[in-house]
Amino acid sequence: MTKKPFPVSRKEERTQAEAKAMEYIKQKHARLERIFLSTVYREEDAWILHGEVKFKRAYFFTVEKTFKIQVNPETATVKSYEENVLSRHKLK
Repeated sequence: MTKKPFPVSRKEERTQAEAKAMEYIKQKHARLERIFLSTVYREEDAWILHGEVKFKRAYFFTVEKTFKIQVNPETATVKSYEENVLSRHKLK
């Protein structure tokens, strides 16, 4: 008789997805300063996380980018990752 895996709550799934996203971004940017998650939601078979990442490029030069990452909750793997330059221009 095979045992069914213990069901994981959505809150635990979300926490695991956030941890995996943070780990992935930390590996991607060695000189990381900050990760800010703005939106986290579940869509079909993946957790979608939107946020901002700030990291150093040179001694005084830092870069801020927005990101969107998709994490598969069953396998705890990153399905896709996108980064875009953060635009802070004021609209007229």
